[in-house]
Amino acid sequence: MPPEKDLPEEFLAHLRGLEESYLLESDPIRQSGFGGGPARWRSEREPILEAVDSDGDLLDVGCANGYLLECLVAWASERGLHLTPHGVDVGARLIELSRQRLPAFATNLHVANAWNWNPPRTYRYVYTLWDCVPQAYLGRYCRRLLARAVAPGGRLIVGAYGSRSRGIPPVQVGELLTSLGFGVAGGASGGEPPITRFAWIDADRHGGV
Repeated sequence: MPPEKDLPEEFLAHLRGLEESYLLESDPIRQSGFGGGPARWRSEREPILEAVDSDGDLLDVGCANGYLLECLVAWASERGLHLTPHGVDVGARLIELSRQRLPAFATNLHVANAWNWNPPRTYRYVYTLWDCVPQAYLGRYCRRLLARAVAPGGRLIVGAYGSRSRGIPPVQVGELLTSLGFGVAGGASGGEPPITRFAWIDADRHGGV
């Protein structure tokens, strides 16, 4: 098993490089690591909300500049749902941007590495990408989030993004989570053909602990 305390240094360097590349951009979508424009942004990200069936707090793990959080709150409102945004990111400068974007929720946004972060509270919904950690760490990472970040009765949502420009399909994240011993409660995809996939695990029924 990989060590509990640290992610590999080369992976941490990769995360630091992402922050640098995002900060080269001024457009909030490109600053979120996406180059497909606003229409594709919404069609490929809004399906996250298929996992959201009630009002509640939403934690975005790896929230970058906070733009996805801002969008999810707005899109949920159009569906008659109220989400309170929370976020965590290893990039201090990205979190500063997210606090500027969401000033009313600045205290909800944290600088930390999600792998060894101890959240100050739990959340109804927690969203993370499968590649926030190396794949060998994914099972343990999800179990840690379920134990530490997801509230009782809450839901962990795991996303996978492909790349249309590079011809890379999204990982079949539901199948991956099932192979790691989790009970997957549902799934969704975005884009046509699908270029993003999402699967979710209910905290009270996830198994595989």
